[in-house]
This record gives sequence, structure tokens and C-alpha cells, in this order.
Amino acid sequence: MKQDIDYFKGMSTEDLHQRFMQKLYSKTEFIQYNDPDDFFDPEQEYGNHITRCIAEERNFIRELIRTASSEAGALLTDKQIEEMVQKKREEINKLTGSAIEDYIEKVSVTYIDPVPECGQRSILYRWFCRIWKYIKSLFS
Repeated sequence: MKQDIDYFKGMSTEDLHQRFMQKLYSKTEFIQYNDPDDFFDPEQEYGNHITRCIAEERNFIRELIRTASSEAGALLTDKQIEEMVQKKREEINKLTGSAIEDYIEKVSVTYIDPVPECGQRSILYRWFCRIWKYIKSLFS
């Protein structure tokens, strides 16, 4: 009986792939705030977006399987559902190929330093910083 159920409600692997790509390309511009005390990771913002898209896709597939199985009266364990999700993700990954790398090349990231360069607390530091900026501007 497990073979007769359409767990993906008529959605082909190509349909799921297109849905994933549409979700992925829904955001191509990112703003990343750089805290000077934190480790700077240039991939943080778009990496988080890619991870969210993959997680959202897995959840969508999982819900398709759960809905279809409950409508058909079939009882599936969580392990069976996760195996089906993993198998479908592998099929989608074959279609995806280098699409994620292509996406990464098309994104733009704007880096913003939340603390101005000469906005430190120490008066001496601010004074020194402003003088240094003035000297640099003379030679540029």
C-alpha cells in the first residue's frame, strides 16, 4: 500500500527543485553588520539564508509526506518520514548541482561597521584617530 500513495501530492522532483531555487533567489542583497569584537565571517548572512532555504525545503517535503500519509490512512514512523525526506533531498541535490555556487556569485553583501571608526569612548583615541584620518587624507 505504501507504493500506491503519492506522498508528494503530484509535485515532481523538478517542481520541488524549482520551488527551492525560487526561495533561494528571493534574496540576493544582504547587509552584514560587523561588530569589531566579533569574529568576522564574510559568508554569515548569505550562508544563513541558504541554510534557512534548505531547512524550509526539508520541512515542506516533510509536511507533504505527513499530509499525504494521513489522508491515505497510512501510519509512518518519524524514521520512515525522515528517510523519505532525505531520499527526496538527494534527488533534488542532483538537480541543483552547482546552482548554490552560482547563487553565491550573484549575491551582494554590504558590510556596515556599527561603530564609527573614530567613535571610541576614549577622548585621546578619538583625537588621535581624527588626526590620523586627516593625515591619510592629505596623501590620498
